[in-house]
Amino acid sequence: MEKNTLIKGLQDKLPWEPFLDHMEREGFFKLSSIMVSKISKSKNYNQLIQSGYVMLVGDPIQASVIRDTSHLHIRPYVLFRPKVETQLRVIVKNSQKFKIPITFAGGKTGLSGSYGNFGIIVDMVDFSSYKEPIKLDLKKSTVRSNQNVLVSDLIKCTLFESKKEFVFPVQPASALKLPVRVGGLIASNASGVTSGKLGSVENWVEKIRVMMPNGTIVEIDKDHPLFMKIIAGNGYFGVILSAVFRLYRPETNLKQAIMYGYNLNLAFKGLQSVLDSKIFPLVSEFVISDENLPGKFSELGGESKKNKKVKWAALIEGSKNNVDKFIDVMKQQAESSWKILTEEEFQDYLQERSSFALLVQTEDKSTDYIAFPGFEDILSEPKNLPDIIETINELFVKHGFHKVIFGYGHINFRKGQGLLLHMRLPVPIQYFYKENEKNLKLICETVFEVIINLKNKFNIKHKAEHSPGPFRIWLEPEFRKLLRKETKNGAAFLNPHLMIFDELLLRKFRVSLDGLQSIDEQLPMSEKNDLFVSAMLLYLSGE
Repeated sequence: MEKNTLIKGLQDKLPWEPFLDHMEREGFFKLSSIMVSKISKSKNYNQLIQSGYVMLVGDPIQASVIRDTSHLHIRPYVLFRPKVETQLRVIVKNSQKFKIPITFAGGKTGLSGSYGNFGIIVDMVDFSSYKEPIKLDLKKSTVRSNQNVLVSDLIKCTLFESKKEFVFPVQPASALKLPVRVGGLIASNASGVTSGKLGSVENWVEKIRVMMPNGTIVEIDKDHPLFMKIIAGNGYFGVILSAVFRLYRPETNLKQAIMYGYNLNLAFKGLQSVLDSKIFPLVSEFVISDENLPGKFSELGGESKKNKKVKWAALIEGSKNNVDKFIDVMKQQAESSWKILTEEEFQDYLQERSSFALLVQTEDKSTDYIAFPGFEDILSEPKNLPDIIETINELFVKHGFHKVIFGYGHINFRKGQGLLLHMRLPVPIQYFYKENEKNLKLICETVFEVIINLKNKFNIKHKAEHSPGPFRIWLEPEFRKLLRKETKNGAAFLNPHLMIFDELLLRKFRVSLDGLQSIDEQLPMSEKNDLFVSAMLLYLSGE
């Protein structure tokens, strides 16, 4: 299989022996399996594992654990788990010195395989810059946080310590269920359930401490030229150590409600009116289904005497004025009902909504499906979504997949940019069995065609909310050009995704590295498709 030759070939070319010897002289200990190696048998095993000085080398079992939720995985050859800045600096500087690709893993909740790497993965879960992981300054309305702090802890701590006077402004729905951490929050410019009113990370982070590829530490703010390279930068241009965020003081006496109805087209028409009217509640989430809403949402509509199925629901929390305006505008456009909720009832629905990240519904009930990401966050004006959903489902059917009948997302995404719909490819679970490369290729071809059609027909950018990971490298020649330049200048870490893509280009066109860029900028669509599919297959096609 090509993966075993191309990626293994790139891995074998790296100077592992001198790198590992040098790291041992720097005080690190090599473990080649879950048992200690000879060099470290004299050390107490538990102390050694917890020291931050361990290098796990070539262990397929432990290396396979370092995965996100994307199905796009590459096992690292070396895995580090540092605890302090001095350890991280040695790792970073020597990865650059020996020209070994390096990536950084945080909460491992991503949907794009961002830190997949055949070289070095640094697991940042134990890394702390400050002994005090969360430090609130209520007089300045700020909070300082280490990069490994769970966002759910930051949300709860802010509410508790401020006696509900402040909230942490960036609240991804996934953070209610998954170990989303602050470093990943910044590196993906995340937003979440409060984005309609409050926007994303870039609107709230004041300062970020970053370790650069040369090991130096800088503190950046919005005026720093690196600011938007670090935010949403996937850790390619520097690794995040800690950050200071502004806090948000919400209105008092918030009102909570849920609206629901029976016609999806009318619902999108109503949501377009909400967007046009610039109504921004603190929280505004929605779920849709052409059959039955899942979970707790399926209980809505019991008062209907016509026995109709509820096909959409919107969760709203905000000032009384905003919630009332939202309801008034929606009910003018869409046949709907609504209920005023207690705060506890609202949180129950919100928790249920946050569990939909990996849920997929199709018209076929005979098999189990995996909700496969790739184009899953679709940002559009609500009025265009019926045509967008129809286009996506037509492409699904064309490639032999079932139509998706379920979606969810954010209303008024990031201060009125549009409605963000989450919708994923329903892949039968058997497609991921071993020796099934034909079906894996079909997944890749379908994802590419959906991305290109959404861009060409509706001007929709892939990965509008989630971290793009290697997708940006696979799809954007200008970004590849920038990354090659910054890597050469020492301003970016050596990137495994770019190395893999460039190796595919070199093998396909038989050119030198110097001639790579001119070919890359003039690729016809057929070649772009072939390279995207070939690259994605390498991450999907087994270990």
